[in-house]
Amino acid sequence: MNQFKNIRDVWKFLENIPKFATAGKNAANFSLDNIKAFCEEIGNPQTQFPAIHVAGTNGKGSVCGILEAIYREAGYIPGVYTSPHLQRYNERFKINGNVVEDRVILDFFKQSESLIKKYELTYFEISTALAFWAFARADVDIAIIETGLGGRLDATNILTPELSIITSIGFDHTDVLGETVSEIAREKAGIIKQDVPVVVGNLQDDALNEIEKVAESKKAQLLRAADLQPAWRERNIMLNGWDRFISTQFYEPVNLWNVAISITAVRTLSESFPVDRSAEIRAIELFRGVPGRFEKLNPLKEWYFSGSHNQDAMNALFEAVEEFQTDKVHFILSMLKDKVQPEMLAKFKQYESRYYYEMDSERAASTEQIQEHLSVKTIDDSTLKNLLHELNDEVVIFTGSFYFYSIVKRWLTHLN
Repeated sequence: MNQFKNIRDVWKFLENIPKFATAGKNAANFSLDNIKAFCEEIGNPQTQFPAIHVAGTNGKGSVCGILEAIYREAGYIPGVYTSPHLQRYNERFKINGNVVEDRVILDFFKQSESLIKKYELTYFEISTALAFWAFARADVDIAIIETGLGGRLDATNILTPELSIITSIGFDHTDVLGETVSEIAREKAGIIKQDVPVVVGNLQDDALNEIEKVAESKKAQLLRAADLQPAWRERNIMLNGWDRFISTQFYEPVNLWNVAISITAVRTLSESFPVDRSAEIRAIELFRGVPGRFEKLNPLKEWYFSGSHNQDAMNALFEAVEEFQTDKVHFILSMLKDKVQPEMLAKFKQYESRYYYEMDSERAASTEQIQEHLSVKTIDDSTLKNLLHELNDEVVIFTGSFYFYSIVKRWLTHLN
């Protein structure tokens, strides 16, 4: 006992637990029994705050970020739980716009040490229980909870929310969720609860049909973001009911759907959580985006990071790149081996400048694997600095995996 004397003990413990980033699905537990039993023993914190539960292949993080911005602008204190973190573990948990402090995380581990060991919780289960506990302790007005993988058997799914959201359905984690759109949709639809409304984004018919079946069986009202008729014009967004296009700081047109989903969600909950339309618009105009989602890395450079790691996300990336209206774009890629697919890499061929960095991880794709589908120039830490100095005034896109983000940020910190 008393293993967690300081926060360094917590980091050491977490470092030694298998993580999805390195171990893939072997790090997951596809059962809710342990997380449910653990949370019962700490007082079922997931029942102590109203919540919005967000699932989907792409767009989850952005929708969570937009919802947080809107509720904060309207005067509420939201909690937000997302994953994975990009640089620090604390990023997974935000309360009123601030990441949870080390002392809160340490308190959780001190109080729960014996139970964490008793139930042999996975990395994601620990993180989820910590989020529930921290939000209950802080007495947040509303929590926005992002699923990790899938929905039905995701650790977050012990929650009964005020509203469920399914942002999109695409091909990702097919070894776990299924190999067809319908199978993946059924897994994501597992978050739909009895009599709890569900908002859906821009879904293809096969996915929508499956979600409609589940919603009907659960008597869950189905609301479509498409009913707001979202439109995009040069980074400006218009929704049905607004009297004008509003300016945004988004680069990817797909964000018009993330905005429409968020506004539909806010309006669905307006009786319990009223929000003025002016607060909605202010929040969206001021929202700077979610780190790693076509993020501008330096205000003085045209350098961007997009963690696009599946086909739909890659399509969204290239829609944004096309808005630069130039073929003089430089791509610096780094990917996981299970993401290397010909269709994922095909669009890079229209741009001549392509570089590949091989991450130091068992799951990382090798340069040779990439070269089978796409001709690239190899770079490493020793050659990177000179390359970036050469590209100082160029459009540069770092992409391929969210796990590449911390490496890129480290490069930029030491560049000058």
